[in-house]
Amino acid sequence: MAIIKYVRRKSFFVNTLLITMIDYILIFGFLGYLAFSSFKSYKEIHSINAFSMGIRSISTYALGATITATWVSGSGFVMDLCEFYKEGASYFISSVGMCLTLSVVAILVVPKMKRFLGKISVASIMGEEYGQTVRVITAISGCFAVSGGIFIQFKIMGKVLHYLLPFLNEPICIVISSSIVILYSFIGGINSVVHTDKIQAVCFTLALIIGIVIIKTTIKYETPSHGLGEHFYPSHLLTFNKEQWIDLILLFAYFLIPGMSPHVVQRISMGINLNQVKKAYLWSSLALFLVLIFSCWFAYLLFQIDPHIPGEKLLTTLLDLFTIDGTKAIVIIGIISMCMSTADSNLNIGAVLFANDLWKKNSLDKLSKLYVARKATILIGVLSLFFAFKEGSLLTIILFAQSFYMPIVTIPLLAIIFGFKTTERCCLIAMGMTFSYVAIFKLKIYPNFNIIPPAMLLNAIVLFASHYLIEKKELLKCFGIGSQLKGKK
Repeated sequence: MAIIKYVRRKSFFVNTLLITMIDYILIFGFLGYLAFSSFKSYKEIHSINAFSMGIRSISTYALGATITATWVSGSGFVMDLCEFYKEGASYFISSVGMCLTLSVVAILVVPKMKRFLGKISVASIMGEEYGQTVRVITAISGCFAVSGGIFIQFKIMGKVLHYLLPFLNEPICIVISSSIVILYSFIGGINSVVHTDKIQAVCFTLALIIGIVIIKTTIKYETPSHGLGEHFYPSHLLTFNKEQWIDLILLFAYFLIPGMSPHVVQRISMGINLNQVKKAYLWSSLALFLVLIFSCWFAYLLFQIDPHIPGEKLLTTLLDLFTIDGTKAIVIIGIISMCMSTADSNLNIGAVLFANDLWKKNSLDKLSKLYVARKATILIGVLSLFFAFKEGSLLTIILFAQSFYMPIVTIPLLAIIFGFKTTERCCLIAMGMTFSYVAIFKLKIYPNFNIIPPAMLLNAIVLFASHYLIEKKELLKCFGIGSQLKGKK
């Protein structure tokens, strides 16, 4: 066991000493600024379009910051700490797929999306191509997917708030933090997201630099012995069995495949032109890779300090290292802004999906949809607490939430983007069979298995098979089922 040379929290009074008055001033000053900026944004939002995409005059830096921030997120940072601390090199190799997928989106997907610039939601894109039933299914899947991501941010913010105010229990802190984010998103829309993203980019960069300097210069540690820490080295992969290799490959595939989540489509739609969006995604790919390296380095250094830190204590252990006045506040502001950035982004997307694609989707004007979207922000926020009952690690919750979006929506959406023309019937067949496969496998057979890549492959096979067998070859014509492609451009 390494000898730890820093003060741990023992009581409320010790914790108060660790969080200085300067830290509190900076943190609450940050929250005050967010409140001011959100009320300012409230006056600028007059329609569902502005609530969803702002005024579409965003700079390349701001667009890149908001893309990176949504991908990093508070949960992403904590998940990187926990998973790399526990899994080592295997998790790092898998997570590199996240960086590569941003490059794939920039190089292959973005150039094909000119006609989708300015679209309010992914469901509206699907509805224009495949019909209203597919639009509704996409909206429901999207709301479910973003709800999982929102709760995780609530949970991380709750931990940070509990660290700041230890006299409150953690569930109460989660409720308070979720209320703050819901109100912030309710008022400011997408403009609120951009504000927190720009702050996050500065604070998190400073936090990484300060944290590494502090750990390397002021913390004395001993390298773990008796074989501990071997999982951080690539040679450890040679000891993997078949099941471990399958898990690694599937996780890498999940990170690598462009999932075209609602927030990805929204960020592309927000761009002024495709060239700007492409640059923003390429820069975000590099920024995400650097964040990943530094986050994993943090985990490695924490392991050297103490190789037996419980996963739920890693974040507070890291925060305890920042003993210089003001540095703890910078880290906390960075984490809070990461959480708020991702949570309010997902809240905004979920609210827009509900207002624009579910609730009286064809009968409300843009102003009425704005009112519904604001109310839906609260509804989606409460729905997100459903995931409080889902046990498992942050990665497990994320995979569970995405299991009912990526396999069902991504393949038909990519087909639209790359110009593959098929019918609503084929899309519904693929969606139905994929949903049944995921539900049975995930809820009954093997809940902890990462079903997303195999399910996406199933969706692709069914979509193309039904297209060529039913619509092209008309093999079911003898049963009175003819092709629907004739009236489709």
